[in-house]
Amino acid sequence: MSFPNPSDLLILLTVSRSGRFTTAAEALELNHTTVSRRIAALEKSLGGHVLVRASGGWELTELGFRAVAAAERVASAVNGLADGDDDAPVTGVVRMSATDGFSAYIAAPAFARLRR
Repeated sequence: MSFPNPSDLLILLTVSRSGRFTTAAEALELNHTTVSRRIAALEKSLGGHVLVRASGGWELTELGFRAVAAAERVASAVNGLADGDDDAPVTGVVRMSATDGFSAYIAAPAFARLRR
């Protein structure tokens, strides 16, 4: 089992709410085949099936329920970013690798303006 892609978890969350790839694809503004491929990639990374075909669409497996619980935590964390304080200062270290000419004539003056 490898680390699942958080975007794939969010796609699963959307599929779990509608039970259909096409409905989830429309909500996510994706093609239904992309949704299918991302679910397949998620299943590969988790080492098992997260969905099974049912008469009304797709239903979660036991692994799927656990993955959706994780997806809900991911969605909550992402939504928390949007609710953050927009007036909070931006802090941290920025590292950049560039050629001498770009660094001297473009990046350094831009970073000086940014710091001011």
